[in-house]
Amino acid sequence: MTIADSAPLVVPPKGDVYRLGHRWLIKGPIDVVFDVLGRARDYPTWWVPCFMSAESDNAEVAVGARSHLRVRAKLPYELVWDITLVEVDRPYVLTVDTILRLSGRFPMLGPIRYSLTEVPEGVEVVNEQIIVAERHLPRLLRALAQRAFAYNHDWAFRIGGRGLQRKVDELVAARTASHAAA
Repeated sequence: MTIADSAPLVVPPKGDVYRLGHRWLIKGPIDVVFDVLGRARDYPTWWVPCFMSAESDNAEVAVGARSHLRVRAKLPYELVWDITLVEVDRPYVLTVDTILRLSGRFPMLGPIRYSLTEVPEGVEVVNEQIIVAERHLPRLLRALAQRAFAYNHDWAFRIGGRGLQRKVDELVAARTASHAAA
């Protein structure tokens, strides 16, 4: 499966739309990268300092699994995410529906997708987000909000990419050591 095979993310109706995205190139097996991304409850262990806490009601990566995440922003606000896994195509696609609150207020919602593709250098991970605010902001404030969200997203995903690579390296090394011992 490729990104082109996935259905496009649907924009929820309501207020202002904020589109964000990021690309990572991760060296390691696609199944390991997928498993790390699929376990939201473990994000605070490798996506540091962004993810402050994560709780999940389901240990399995399966449609319907829900997680509650608290995320530190580079800018002076905290993000509270409630996510529900709505699409799993192992090891290629993870999509969640998201309800997001900025500093406990300003509700937003929308889909977030991770698409994974094996490439010669490793695994290309594409993050796509379409977040819709509950209400419209004035045009000038909307443009500033888009810039602020994009700035924060870029900061968090640069950190996340480094943490994801370290976690994948750690798991691959453990897998290799376990095979060597067998």
